[in-house]
Amino acid sequence: MKIRELVRRDHLVYCYADEPIECAVAKMYASNVGSVVVVDRTGSPVGIITERDIVRLLAEEVDFKTPLERVARKNLVTASPDDTVIATAAKMIEKNIRHIPVVEGGRVIGVVSIRDVLRALVTAEAFP
Repeated sequence: MKIRELVRRDHLVYCYADEPIECAVAKMYASNVGSVVVVDRTGSPVGIITERDIVRLLAEEVDFKTPLERVARKNLVTASPDDTVIATAAKMIEKNIRHIPVVEGGRVIGVVSIRDVLRALVTAEAFP
């Protein structure tokens, strides 16, 4: 199974790099997701911020008006739509991440969570 089968292209949650942390928090809450892709004004991915990051920022008492470009993780680990679910799961385990942006042609087309990957693997095992 390919990662493209897990991507919901109609549900990409993102904020611009110059927007504040509170943008990411509001969008995570409103969309019931655990991460927000951070993009520049051309739409190119520049980072990601996750629930774990928000907890860390709260603990560090960072002002939530701070622009995302100052706090987002910039060493973005990505998947391709043509990657297999198994290869993506291995990458997520190796990098200790729970959300992976799927990039095609330099643009993020979606985010796959560890839950999405697990669901696909369990479904494939239960219903071969």
